[in-house]
Amino acid sequence: MSDDTIPAKPGPGISEGLTEIRGLFPSNATLEDAISRLTREGFDRADLSIPDPAPTAASATPEAGAANPSTETDDRQTQTLHSSMAASVGALAAAGAVIASGGLAAPAVAAAVAGGVGLGAAAEGVARAANQGDDNAREEAAKRGELFLSVALRRPDQQAKAEAAMWKAGAMRVTPVTRTSTGGSSPQA
Repeated sequence: MSDDTIPAKPGPGISEGLTEIRGLFPSNATLEDAISRLTREGFDRADLSIPDPAPTAASATPEAGAANPSTETDDRQTQTLHSSMAASVGALAAAGAVIASGGLAAPAVAAAVAGGVGLGAAAEGVARAANQGDDNAREEAAKRGELFLSVALRRPDQQAKAEAAMWKAGAMRVTPVTRTSTGGSSPQA
């Protein structure tokens, strides 16, 4: 049985807004440098995003209006993961076939392993093409003056570190922005 006479303890206050540092970059290379510098400074990758400069009303949310940033190193690691997984699937399927046939299917298994390696190479090619498309889109955004990187600040003392990392990477402009619960955002004075 619960006792309704005990007053509820007040919880933590709800923040009225989220402060971000937003940098404008002249190229994908400078943006990737900023990502590397920010992560070395201790910023969580989950706090980094590439905001859409002109989101539609439907996508003007922190989740839908921004893309996860990635670097060339991230892309290489993703390619390795995909090709390794595809090759592993082929090898496991081949091993299953050998076991199921009692060893009689060994020649067919060799062909299946080769197919798995080929599948891995194909997966890597697809990933490489997708990554090149992302790089091209970022370069086009840079030409239009719309290549931004945003880092959410969890504490006020992070602001100077975030700004310095972006300037050192080659940002053309660095601006603190506060996003409010009403969906708006405004540069800070």
